[in-house]
Amino acid sequence: MFSSLFFSKQEEYHVTSKFVAVYSKLFQGLSPKQIAPLQQHDRFFSELLDLEVDSPYLQSQVDGISKDACLGKLKPFLNALFQACVKYIHSSEYKDTKKAHALDTLSTLLSRILAKHLTGWEVMEIFAGSVSQSDRVFSEFTQSLDNILGDNQCPARVRQKALQLGLTYMCSVGQLSAGAYFLRRDFFPSIMSLVKSPEMEEYTFEAILFLSILANYHKSDAANLNPYLKRIRECEDGDFMRKLCWATNFALVASIKYLEVDDDAVSLTLASSLNFVITRLRQDRAISLTQENLPGDKFKKLPIEATVILLPTYEFLRPNPLFASVLMEDLVSPSDSMQTTSILCTFISLTSYLCTHASSSASPRSIAYANLSLHVVLCLVENNMVMEFISQTNVPAIRLCRQRLPILPPLHNSMQPPICSVLDCCILWLRHNLHKHLEVDSYMNCIWTCYRIVWFLQNKHLRLDYHWTELWISMFGLLKFLTTKIDVLNASGGVRSLSSESLRLLDFVLCSAESYLPSPRALHELIYELVRSSSVLRKQKDLLRGLAPQPNAQSSFENEAIEDILDHILGISDYFEERISVGIEDAKDAMRIVADEIEANGLHITRELPNTTPLKRSQDVLDFARIACSDVLALMP
Repeated sequence: MFSSLFFSKQEEYHVTSKFVAVYSKLFQGLSPKQIAPLQQHDRFFSELLDLEVDSPYLQSQVDGISKDACLGKLKPFLNALFQACVKYIHSSEYKDTKKAHALDTLSTLLSRILAKHLTGWEVMEIFAGSVSQSDRVFSEFTQSLDNILGDNQCPARVRQKALQLGLTYMCSVGQLSAGAYFLRRDFFPSIMSLVKSPEMEEYTFEAILFLSILANYHKSDAANLNPYLKRIRECEDGDFMRKLCWATNFALVASIKYLEVDDDAVSLTLASSLNFVITRLRQDRAISLTQENLPGDKFKKLPIEATVILLPTYEFLRPNPLFASVLMEDLVSPSDSMQTTSILCTFISLTSYLCTHASSSASPRSIAYANLSLHVVLCLVENNMVMEFISQTNVPAIRLCRQRLPILPPLHNSMQPPICSVLDCCILWLRHNLHKHLEVDSYMNCIWTCYRIVWFLQNKHLRLDYHWTELWISMFGLLKFLTTKIDVLNASGGVRSLSSESLRLLDFVLCSAESYLPSPRALHELIYELVRSSSVLRKQKDLLRGLAPQPNAQSSFENEAIEDILDHILGISDYFEERISVGIEDAKDAMRIVADEIEANGLHITRELPNTTPLKRSQDVLDFARIACSDVLALMP
């Protein structure tokens, strides 16, 4: 029927595809009636959807039209094309090529038109014809996709196209009102069916991303109105969660691309050991606004888009108690046939790179990913079941980032509890993200994570063999940074809260030290670092005095005034400083005096620990959806 449109005598030998010929006229503003006067409207679109979709051409045509054109002269065509595609997606047989072509057409059409910064009503005008028609049109659209996704008899390729279309639409529409139609229809059973279907295994990644994007639609004001939040919270299907963990681990392994930029494999050579010793002795190693060894643009494109898989991981981990158990299965009872590391170890490894490079490129995206990973870490350590295993189960040493000075200490044991690597991630964040635009929320998460770990260890009387001194130095480095750079920090008023929470952590560390530190020497090193930083601690008084408390600020740990807690810390510091200030020649003498004093008189602790479980501070991540949608769209074909 279209053949007469494609050639003229002068173009006899220039072959133009039917698809290009018809669409070029449609995008010029010609109506189907003008293009094929003798053809019925439905027949026109039926034959159009018989044609193999030239997605690059269609994309270029849509990109070339303006928003005004979409709402003006091209609106009837776009509206008719959308509704024709929905019709054939809904009613045609799976073997009918029109169904697959309609799915492909809409994937391109929706992603490119929705990129034109439309409002919610404009989306409805373009695709439904009017706001009054939107309920009917979009309800049929969502029903059609749901039917395909949930049908195990549907060919895998068609289900995959429907999945990508749904994902493309929700990521493109963002938080606009037109996304609400995907909340009116519950896609959760269909997504679960697809994930558990053996022939759809390779599409698990897209399916769980679709679910997490749906759960993040208007998340901040949805409360329990978003059905996917409730579905995730109440899910009890272990097989579904195992598939989620499998896909997540696979994607996270691929996400650690930092090694391709700079191979930081641990080497226990003399040179590497000397490098650690030299950086260990630097007095200014974590207190500068500018890092000497910034990697420049080398890491600016990292993490890769597949790292977005962290979002569904967090969406399940925080509200669903069963998911944490499933997450730990391959760590607790590894399969003999497992060829990859456990998902937990993979996640910790990736987190170390995210925390190291978060602010090196001044990219809001890299900072957002590091922040999300720290939210996951906090959620993990607030789960006592998880802590039981990661603090007492030895695993092969996890590869951690050593791409920026000062590097983490060399590995001395080939096996260690994962909790050691979690603390290392905290050290990396504390060290490498001290900048004028201070990420206070992430620093708070880091401090709360450390507090929760120390609380658990002392509560269970577990002595952890760990390089604790590195953590103490990083904590004091943060406090010094806050006092020396307070005049230039842009931290939205959170500096006082960060200082207060850090001091509460330090006080708890001191009061409980004899319960979790592995040896007397570790205890002596804690006091030595405390005395070395006594001037930093005294300056905290001025900082706290100069900054007003934030309204409704509540500590995670206790209700005692921060000024009283600081006085207690300074009392311990002054006590030992007085005893080592006379007659010492070097650090060795100071350590000896500290050891003798502790042996004779203890730590000079003058208050008791609160006998309460710390408040859980993990919370919803509400500001990541925009980045997640952008990265998902970048992954779409």
